Amino acid sequence: MTAARDATDPALPRTDAPHGPMAPAPTTMRLTHSGVDVAHYTSMHVLGSIFPLSAGLLLYGWRALGTILIVCASTAFTLALWRRVGRRGRHLRYDHALWLALLLALMLPPHLLSGRDVSSFSNVVPWPILPAAGMTLAVLLWVLGAAGSGRVHAVLVTNLLMVVLFRDLLVPHYTLQRMNLFRGDVLSAVVPPRGIIERRDAPDGDPTRGSRQPWIRQSVDALHDALYAEPASQRLVFYTTGTESPERAWVSLESLLRDRMPPLEDLIIGGQPGPIGTSSAIAVIIGGLFLLYRGLIDYRVPLLIFLTAYLCMLLLPVPLRITETEKAWHLLAVRPPPDGVGWRVGLTFVHYELMAGPLLFTAFFLATAPAVRPLSRRGRAVYAVLVGALAAVFQLYLAVSIGPYLALLCVSLFTPLIDDMFRPRTIV
Repeated sequence: MTAARDATDPALPRTDAPHGPMAPAPTTMRLTHSGVDVAHYTSMHVLGSIFPLSAGLLLYGWRALGTILIVCASTAFTLALWRRVGRRGRHLRYDHALWLALLLALMLPPHLLSGRDVSSFSNVVPWPILPAAGMTLAVLLWVLGAAGSGRVHAVLVTNLLMVVLFRDLLVPHYTLQRMNLFRGDVLSAVVPPRGIIERRDAPDGDPTRGSRQPWIRQSVDALHDALYAEPASQRLVFYTTGTESPERAWVSLESLLRDRMPPLEDLIIGGQPGPIGTSSAIAVIIGGLFLLYRGLIDYRVPLLIFLTAYLCMLLLPVPLRITETEKAWHLLAVRPPPDGVGWRVGLTFVHYELMAGPLLFTAFFLATAPAVRPLSRRGRAVYAVLVGALAAVFQLYLAVSIGPYLALLCVSLFTPLIDDMFRPRTIV
């Protein structure tokens, strides 16, 4: 007899249930040994997502709400068709699919709900991306398996596919002003001339001057509902990948944080451009703590992912200075110059990396999915460490906005191998 799973270990469908054409519909299958079924498990996760969802609706207004509704509606419509296809289709559940559709919508920027070009492309209408994302998710649910059986997260695959196909269109640039929360139009903003690099050290009246004030205390533009800015994730990845082109003779890590990055509190509470559900770090943390309180996720997974990513970002090499002819790559090491940048600058840089990307959202809402993470506690610890380490590497050298997603997708492919290495002990 195998060992019983702990209360924070949502299991796969029961193996003692009948199979075959006469098997009952999967609406009654249990998800844990305590009797929590799939519907209750999904509803508790939806309650946890209320916190980042509410923050996203406040920060991005009715376009964020429309984005969520379109993605969920297109997922439900496509799922209704694919439920009629084969035996696998009968195991698809509306509640599980709509929960995943909500996650996918929270990972998208709100400006996609628009009938005009909002990117560097010309004559590109972005709104068809939303129903396309929902339909793709439904198809992938059929291909990869229903609740509790697919070992690859369909939301991750869908999001990364959208990034590959529409990368520039998915870069967020807009957020509402504090006086127009929820009711404002997130696209009602002054867009600076293309190619202008925003700098907070520019003198008054300079078109490159950015705001020195946090979003909560910025002066209000009565003529527009929203603000336009380059997302912090883009500025970080341009620098850490060595593709930054300094407008002066050189740019250092310290000048990047001082002159070009927004106040860190804007990334913690919200107020900077970003996806709907990941822009407010505090809202994501509260939602994750709710899931921990209800015993739906294992605390080891988000904790180890976050700590591992934090340590790796401190130890991995980054360019401490970029000139017109060379890039000085060194270990961050938080050591004083000339070998490092010091504790103050080093830790501030790591905090920006963690808050500007979707690492927290990934750790709480994606990496804890029952079908993706390993079954045993030791296996989950190894899994979380691998996700955190890869997330740090991908964020620093690939893209801050998709690094954690790509890391989780890569590690989840090896979840069956981790399960084989750390099998649950048997009770004799």
